[in-house]
Amino acid sequence: MIAVASLAAAVLTAGQSAVASTDVTGDRPATATAVEVFTAAPALPDQLADDVAQALEAAEARAEADPADLAPPYVDRTTGRIVAGVRTGADSTKTAYAAGSIGVDPSTVDNGNDDANQDGLETGKTEEPASETAAAEPEAAQAVVIPKIFYPSTPKAKYSLADLDAVKDTVLESDVPGVQNLYAASVDAERNRVVVRASALTEETRTALASKYGADKVAVHLAPNTFVQKQVSRDNDANPFFGGSTTNTNAGTCTVGFSWTHEGESYFLTAGHCTSANSDVRMPRYGTQKVGKVVKDNWNNTTGSTKMSGVSYYSGDLALVKMNGSRKTAGKMYVGGPNSSSYRKVKGVASRAPNKGDKYCTGGTTKGELCGWKVWDAKTNIRYVDGEMARNVTLGKKGGTCTARGDSGGPAYTVSGGKIVAKGILSAGGNFNDGDCMDVFTDIRLAEKAMPGIVMKG
Repeated sequence: MIAVASLAAAVLTAGQSAVASTDVTGDRPATATAVEVFTAAPALPDQLADDVAQALEAAEARAEADPADLAPPYVDRTTGRIVAGVRTGADSTKTAYAAGSIGVDPSTVDNGNDDANQDGLETGKTEEPASETAAAEPEAAQAVVIPKIFYPSTPKAKYSLADLDAVKDTVLESDVPGVQNLYAASVDAERNRVVVRASALTEETRTALASKYGADKVAVHLAPNTFVQKQVSRDNDANPFFGGSTTNTNAGTCTVGFSWTHEGESYFLTAGHCTSANSDVRMPRYGTQKVGKVVKDNWNNTTGSTKMSGVSYYSGDLALVKMNGSRKTAGKMYVGGPNSSSYRKVKGVASRAPNKGDKYCTGGTTKGELCGWKVWDAKTNIRYVDGEMARNVTLGKKGGTCTARGDSGGPAYTVSGGKIVAKGILSAGGNFNDGDCMDVFTDIRLAEKAMPGIVMKG
């Protein structure tokens, strides 16, 4: 098990004192020459209403289309209004673009929740069952859909999305002293800055960050003894294989994320760090037989996330496995404990990207189904302590039982109408310094954008 951000003592170099006189251990305000430091974990907000979240995603798409002049948008939690800042100095056409109305069609929203109730639960899978023919469902009468309109506010912002993304994408690999203690970076849209998470910090690092990026462009969330572990370790699944089951790869034991289909062929998703390009995969029931082969992988096992061929952005930690011969996958997923035979059908993919405060569940071969997670940060870069970097991933948090070795590659999801709504693929996990669990996953929609095919429905 490899830590992402290890205990502070683990990153000390030879001859370094365990407590230096310049160590920062508490809150510090920003000064002209040093960045702000805060130690209290920000409260996780409630999940956004689906229509608000969808409107926010539309505002984010605008900012991504014009990152040099538009700031990252956010939702004012008091008013529910979308706030879409515009860089100071940008011309009036940019403000008009950011302020344009956003219409949301509520009939297209389906993100589920993290309620693992019994509706839709099935049991009694047998090995290699005959193919199923789904009964045609009667078509519902068409209803008139009235879109909800959102009008973003457009305050002036010092830093654009491009300004902040440039910091987020470089700070964990920068030359600032103590960079080995910085383990995550994400954009804080509400404060128009980048928050860097650190397991240890010195005054030298504070001033170096200010000098390199600007004292008001970066803040540090200091969380001593925080660590995340990359999970590479239900058992005995039979053909056709379900999501949430055990798979054996060249990196050890991992979990099948979601079944996948492309041009009528069967595949499954898992984590890229669980595999290598063109490597074979196996399933416990079939021993040494090669049941599939990795055909897509965006993880370099030395450096971390890489860009898929033909894709201009990073898409987390993913691998796509194509099944061999008669081996198939099915649009179903195991739920319940690590040895559970219960499963649900997969309804489809979440209709929007993860947002801070979203609730979700995870499923893995080691810990089984764990619900009660909340998204802590989205579109985050995280450097693992072995030097590998997970880029454009989602960070989650919960109390109680954490994911563990072997759960990597497994599904992140919600439940809607008794069926699974796919949210992501697990990459890493561990603990925050307050004892709560940490989870890292790749947004499932990045997989559908970057790879041929789609999540298989049940």
